[in-house]
Amino acid sequence: MKAEFDFSSYIQLVDFLGACFGENTEVVLHSFDDINHSVIAIYNGYISGRTIGAPLTRFALSKLKDKGKEGPPYYLNYLGMSENKTPLKSNSFFILDKQGNPRGMLCINTDVTKYQQAADLMQKLAFIPSVKSEEKGNNNIEVFQSTPEDMITGLINDVTHSMGVTAERLRVDEKVEVVRRLNDEKFFLIKGAVSQVSAMLSVSEATVYRYLSNINKKIKNGE
Repeated sequence: MKAEFDFSSYIQLVDFLGACFGENTEVVLHSFDDINHSVIAIYNGYISGRTIGAPLTRFALSKLKDKGKEGPPYYLNYLGMSENKTPLKSNSFFILDKQGNPRGMLCINTDVTKYQQAADLMQKLAFIPSVKSEEKGNNNIEVFQSTPEDMITGLINDVTHSMGVTAERLRVDEKVEVVRRLNDEKFFLIKGAVSQVSAMLSVSEATVYRYLSNINKKIKNGE
């Protein structure tokens, strides 16, 4: 017959851990002397809906066969379930006697639903639409530029798909595309815009006006 195991220090530990972890965490102490009434101490029992005298869980019964000899005598961060089906983050530590026999179990179960809700809220607050390569020309994407020159340079890089491309290296169709994009973004409503664009694209102002005329004709014709 096994000698009676002294759980008194563990009972004090239940209250200590419960007070440390707070209202969202349940701390439970099981004795294996009577598995039908194994709970001998509990803190925040409303988390799982249990009280003193509750039976041993099926999880604990399934692990008793290990007797603490297959790896460390504890199980970390597994899924538990409360009486009302609330998912819990559970951790269990098997209490062994001097001979290595399991005599009880200390369990910590945390209701993480509030943390999950907070995480969901943070994800919503931090949400930003993904930018796919084919959407780079989407006018619904706001790009913050400090100067008109920055805006034109950004469009040149965007159209050529290369950073730092000089105007001399642009093909005519690329220059037309830059002007088209600037026109879409109403850039030419800015006073002196044509002059700035012609200087940066290394073309005459007349050429920019010609590009704009052809672009607007296509828009009018629905092309």
